[in-house]
Amino acid sequence: MTIAIKPRILLVDDEERILRTLTMLLRMQYQVFATTDGYEALKIMQKEKIHVLISDQRMPTMVGTELLRHARERHPNTIRILLTGYADVDAAVDSVNEGEIFRYINKPWGPKELRDTIADAVAIALKLEQVNIPSFPLPTPAKGINCLVLDEDVSVYETVRDILGDQHHVLWRTTIASALTVLASQSVAVLVTELQVADGDASVMIKTLKQEYPALLTIINTSFKDTQRVAQLINQAQVYRYLPKPLRKGLLAKSLESTLSRYKQLQDLPVLKEVIKVEQSSDVQEKAVSSKIADYLAKIRAKGFGGSKPALA
Repeated sequence: MTIAIKPRILLVDDEERILRTLTMLLRMQYQVFATTDGYEALKIMQKEKIHVLISDQRMPTMVGTELLRHARERHPNTIRILLTGYADVDAAVDSVNEGEIFRYINKPWGPKELRDTIADAVAIALKLEQVNIPSFPLPTPAKGINCLVLDEDVSVYETVRDILGDQHHVLWRTTIASALTVLASQSVAVLVTELQVADGDASVMIKTLKQEYPALLTIINTSFKDTQRVAQLINQAQVYRYLPKPLRKGLLAKSLESTLSRYKQLQDLPVLKEVIKVEQSSDVQEKAVSSKIADYLAKIRAKGFGGSKPALA
């Protein structure tokens, strides 16, 4: 008789009490490994095929974002989750840019919420076993893509255009409405966006776009740094990079190169698009706005694409 092997979860937290509680919560469904040390966690990942890594942030030997970065580079099939009890906006931003995490979860967590999130992460990890995702670095960047810049500051558009050169088509819009028209009528691969533009907060738009166009990769470039907002954009929009203003050309260039490489990977390995899963907002007002945005996109697509979505989706 074949014995089913449980998916493997690795828990990393410097508080033994947290590790015991999480192990008790998860051990019936998963094979659970636990350690208080980031370096030990990396050793475990070398020996065992870990499906989901759940790490605390503030640990004495190695902070969580550093561990998540190492895990991303060495074990890209492992789904990464940051579990933290501190409102640390820099850690949240680093978890996007360096760890490329699946979810950002605050302590204290709700048991059902945590179990559901881990179940989603495990399902994705099991699907990723179908393909061989190469370890860091990412593949050669894609060429000939459409990049949309949504920002009132023309210098941002000019900088993106200067970085991408003639190999790509860079579009510029200053309002959410005009950006949505472009997104519904053209195959946009990368969105570089401010959070606050002329006609309002772009956060709900960003979240809705990830549901409508899973392969769209978003780089946020903003002066707004709020932990809760960053966490929501991780969980509900899977933003690919979160960059601070004032604009730093070198950092943006590096981020664009990484984003174009990721886009190429999504095209080469279609299963990666199948496993993109965002958390749904529970805010009633946000749901209503998101529904209006989705309807608006559908109407434009019906006019320009005969009712079908652009090839990006």
